[in-house]
Amino acid sequence: MVARSRFRGFTLVELLVVIAIIGILIALLLPAVQAAREAARRSQCTNQLKQLALAVHNYSDVNRCFPPKKCGTTTGSGGTQYNGNFGSGWMRLLPYYEQQALYNAWSSAQTYGSTTFAPWGPWPWDGSVVNNPAGTGPYVPYCTQVPTLMCPTDGNISKGKTTTNHGRTNYMFSVGDTVSYDYNDTGANGARVRGPFGNGANVFTFADIRDGTANTAMLSERLFPSSSTIVREGNVHSFAGVATQPNTCYSNVSTTDPKIFSTTSVTTWSGQWDHGSTSHIGFNTVLPPNAPACGSTNNDDSSAGVWPPTSYHPGGVNLAMCDASVRFISETIDSGTTFSAPVTGGLSPYGAWGALGSRNGGESVAAP
Repeated sequence: MVARSRFRGFTLVELLVVIAIIGILIALLLPAVQAAREAARRSQCTNQLKQLALAVHNYSDVNRCFPPKKCGTTTGSGGTQYNGNFGSGWMRLLPYYEQQALYNAWSSAQTYGSTTFAPWGPWPWDGSVVNNPAGTGPYVPYCTQVPTLMCPTDGNISKGKTTTNHGRTNYMFSVGDTVSYDYNDTGANGARVRGPFGNGANVFTFADIRDGTANTAMLSERLFPSSSTIVREGNVHSFAGVATQPNTCYSNVSTTDPKIFSTTSVTTWSGQWDHGSTSHIGFNTVLPPNAPACGSTNNDDSSAGVWPPTSYHPGGVNLAMCDASVRFISETIDSGTTFSAPVTGGLSPYGAWGALGSRNGGESVAAP
């Protein structure tokens, strides 16, 4: 007699149940995996901001002041011979975040074919930077990508980058709760930047951080603009009202989809690391993190504007303080009365967020 096997295969119903259970387990596990990966990316972003904040400290130790956000050369003829005072703080800080060779190239004359660029580089917007007339390649110091300046959560910053694109940055200098700031002296009507980074000879020291280094913002982040219509990436131009009533910038956001702008007057300023304007490498503490950005003119060196930090970290942005500590700031942080005009002294009208930006406003607000 042949013995029959006591084992049998799965029925179709049993198989479907097993598949359903596996699907449920994957669905439960996937968000946890994604959260763990984002936690790792945010941690790397935090570490990079820490390194850059320490670079500012080291610069200050050597030069007895913070670096200017925007400064440079004005003598020469044509865009290849001077940078028009637009040399960025990130270029000036190069030796302090392990980029000495790149700093040496920027600070010396560079010749490509028949074109010679003067020390400290050309205008950042000069066409010969990325399209050398001799066809021998771009101005290397401006077009080099420095990995330390890239937030790993921003998947767009490295997309499409070629040797003939300007280098990019996610990390920005604080101009505090100031709205009018891109001047090389003391600014319009004698107003000075209320954050730790000015322009030209308008520089500050640790002694100027009277609200306390642990209570004053130094650096934060902003997404690279892959799309001008996305609120966290692009910004509105030619919006003059923002100079006196910052919250009017919200009127440019779609009422049906708060992630996009409703106006066509948008552009992709931000993230060009060699360009010293606030629209490219700065942020202010007026509108809260992840709020829309607006500039007063159609020029990326707008005389007034709001550029809040933005990121795709869930719920907020990383912020480095003047003591080089790094905090996570929620996009729901108190921003006071954003319909108020900016001030040139005293308490910030923009709540706890504005208080963190001002270096000497007399506020006692500490970072979260």
